[in-house]
Amino acid sequence: MPIAAVIREKCVPCRPATYPQKTLPAVHVPMYTSMNTAIAVDRALFLTQLTYIKRHYRVIALCDYLVARQNRQLAPHHSVILTFDDGQRNFLTVAAPVLNELGLPATMFLVTDQVEARDQSKLGPNWTPLDDRISLSWSEAKTLQSDQAIKFGSHTCSHPELPQLSTNVDRELHDSLGAIRENLHDIFPPALAYPYGNYSESIAGKARLTGYSCALTTEPGPNSINTDLFQLRRAVVRRYDTIDIFAARVSGLVGWLRIVRDIFRRLSLPLVRAWNSAFSQ
Repeated sequence: MPIAAVIREKCVPCRPATYPQKTLPAVHVPMYTSMNTAIAVDRALFLTQLTYIKRHYRVIALCDYLVARQNRQLAPHHSVILTFDDGQRNFLTVAAPVLNELGLPATMFLVTDQVEARDQSKLGPNWTPLDDRISLSWSEAKTLQSDQAIKFGSHTCSHPELPQLSTNVDRELHDSLGAIRENLHDIFPPALAYPYGNYSESIAGKARLTGYSCALTTEPGPNSINTDLFQLRRAVVRRYDTIDIFAARVSGLVGWLRIVRDIFRRLSLPLVRAWNSAFSQ
């Protein structure tokens, strides 16, 4: 069945909302990474951040956004989609309890070779430093999927910089997608998060043809109803972000300031060169 038909007809777990007509088109997607330290921020700060989001935004599931896009609907006013990359076990022991406490949906992107390599021994529910270094297991992912309706997507098989690969791009995309489908049995087509946010037009095209529902970058900015589904933008949450900086990231302000800065640099560089040339003669 075509992906569009699956999105339209089979997204039962997501319970697509009926959105009001007067809505803003922008959807912001904060991205947490679980590499090295517990979800990049400690639990207290994480709870503060998500409490802020719940108070000021409407958190929707990624699949709800895709359903809205398929039906040519606009997303709800002040919408946010929560995403987590890398699939470390600290998502289970640190992030998931906070998400459950606040009743918020989220999508986690798994590095499937690391999940396959993880031994299936049962570990405790409380965080330990080991959780920052090992992946979720398939059984743990299934538990999160069933108990909290956490969605899982692909972060490829081995987390390479896809544009730097001369071969194996197809394997990284295809085998990871297959592993998620085989182990998690979600009727909704998985999404892809490009490792390090790096991609090209060619890789985005391969992801589309492989069967992913969408793909996410780390390019800043909001997503509208017209944003390419295989170039969705995200705001990367940094470990030491204060709540004020976090609020600016989620709102898109930091992203827009980066864009303005880059434009200014491109425009000013010829002027600087001309100035230097004029006074070097």
